[in-house]
Amino acid sequence: MNDVYGFLKSAIERHFEETKLLIDQLSDQILLEEPVQSGRPLVEIVLHMIRSFEYYSRGLSTDHWEPLPYDLTVYGSALEIKSLYEDVVYKTKSSLNEISLTSLNDVLENFNRPASKMEVLLEMLEHSIQHRGQILVYFRLLGMEPVKIPYIV
Repeated sequence: MNDVYGFLKSAIERHFEETKLLIDQLSDQILLEEPVQSGRPLVEIVLHMIRSFEYYSRGLSTDHWEPLPYDLTVYGSALEIKSLYEDVVYKTKSSLNEISLTSLNDVLENFNRPASKMEVLLEMLEHSIQHRGQILVYFRLLGMEPVKIPYIV
């Protein structure tokens, strides 16, 4: 279990660095853009993704499962969002270090279905990858060229 957890934590940390490349491309001019009709503005997707890191990691480490606010009036500029991202990544890494190896098989019953803490940790990564893909598509629809993420292949 220790090897799997270490592998997953390492993948999450790499994911944070890769995602930062996209966060760094944000500008005030594009935050409120809605390139998909009836879709959410870019800023809402970005803030939702960022806050979900903290939601999952804090829940896993403290069993406190409360969605965190992402009010556009509080985080209304690219600079504020970039600062929030750095803060949340730091908090998330700290929270992940507080999760005991022995608790990873603990099953949580308060979701749509029972899931182990390890499964929830994997879902945190999967959820973020989904929204990162959305952000890439939004960037392209806005005529932007997203920074290339250095994948293995």
